[in-house]
Amino acid sequence: MLHLLAAMADLTLFTIPKGFTDPHVSLIQRNALASWQRLAPAVEVLVLGDDPGVGEAASQAGAIHIADVASNELGTPLLDSAFRVAAARASGELLCYVNADIVLLDDFLAAVRRLPRDPYLAIGRRWDCDLDTLLDFAAGDASLRAWATHEGALDEGRGSDYFVFRRDTDFGLPPFAVGRPGWDNWMIGRALRLGLPVIDMTESVVAIHQNHGYGHVAKAAGPAWEGAEAERNRQLAGGFDRYIHSPYNATLLLGSDRMRRARSRKHLRAKIEAFVALRPIARPLHRLIRLIRRSK
Repeated sequence: MLHLLAAMADLTLFTIPKGFTDPHVSLIQRNALASWQRLAPAVEVLVLGDDPGVGEAASQAGAIHIADVASNELGTPLLDSAFRVAAARASGELLCYVNADIVLLDDFLAAVRRLPRDPYLAIGRRWDCDLDTLLDFAAGDASLRAWATHEGALDEGRGSDYFVFRRDTDFGLPPFAVGRPGWDNWMIGRALRLGLPVIDMTESVVAIHQNHGYGHVAKAAGPAWEGAEAERNRQLAGGFDRYIHSPYNATLLLGSDRMRRARSRKHLRAKIEAFVALRPIARPLHRLIRLIRRSK
């Protein structure tokens, strides 16, 4: 039986921004930082990394800057180091890693307050929106949510841009490069293997993703965020030959009024596909499922 939190959550948000040299990247990251700081004092914000302008932006936003995070040979910060640093520095018993282009509003904090006391991993899909100006938070969070859901598009459910978990949870995170694909899918699968509930907060949280390009990706090849680091992330995740976990693998859904089991057709299909792909006894069916997916 999950025991719900009765009191205000003590939450530490942490992020690893890109450098603030590109005007649009700078704008969307400042929007994100401003949105998180508006959740204070219930939320503490840690900004990790030493790319150009990161320390200054953290100071201007009233966040805590921590420069010392391990990087790979291309200078990209590594997530295992960032998670360790955040756990050691955080004052909150709950941690949330969030990508630096995500705007969070008061519904996020309200949802976190309804999460269970027992260990879990909470995730959520995002609303993709085009933004080329600083957000006017004076308009109110309800107005911003309405704008995002009207003008934006709900992500198809390929991964998550934020992860909420207890500070003492050890996921055994490999040295994934931040901002490259694969690690978010790995996190969902890892939580399930550890026996943790995976809670999808999408119904309760409008997380605004500010669309952007991928010119920051070192040695990029192909579309979007592909490149050598993406391939390395996939290798660290065990490869994508068998199965990619997604929010549809969630075990619980945090609705507006209650927590319920994830039993929709898409969730059941994801569970069946994961069973077939990840268990040797069912492996003969895996090729059939892959063929069906490709045909669609």
